[in-house]
Amino acid sequence: MMISDSVQSCFPDGVRLPNAIRCICDFLDANGYPISGCFEVNTRGDDAASWFPSDTGMQRQIAVFGNGSTGSTYALWLTHSPNPDDAPVVLLGSEGDFKVLAESPTQFCQLLGCGYDELEWDDLSTTPTGRDATAPFRKWIADKLGLDCPSTGDAIAQHAADRFPGFADWVTTWQDGNL
Repeated sequence: MMISDSVQSCFPDGVRLPNAIRCICDFLDANGYPISGCFEVNTRGDDAASWFPSDTGMQRQIAVFGNGSTGSTYALWLTHSPNPDDAPVVLLGSEGDFKVLAESPTQFCQLLGCGYDELEWDDLSTTPTGRDATAPFRKWIADKLGLDCPSTGDAIAQHAADRFPGFADWVTTWQDGNL
């Protein structure tokens, strides 16, 4: 089974795997890890339920596709567009940090291509130390998606945070009322 099939099987019913996330999975099938820093593709499918236990409505609004080394979760936030290719990519952080990282899966690929070790913790305004190690992934997304990656990720993350400012409140409001 291809990794993209495993990730797709974990998505909410009716939500298609975005092309850019499929590209990440295809890179992993062809090259193995690392993709970028500590980022890993999630094929377990249990993370939305662990963040929003007993609330299938909330679980359907999050399509998990990745994890960081500290237990953080990377997902699509499906409340803004019916097209998953246009959904913002969010971080559900292991220490309660909830933020929008990229406006879309395509921009998330560019952010991964920068080469940060841990998107949850690294200063995205600095040049990442793992940039050289991420060269194969950058070449892959350039060839497959026509994407170039900036030297830093701060503009991608800041623009996404400005465009989708309510994510942290959305999560914490649910937590306050349900946990």
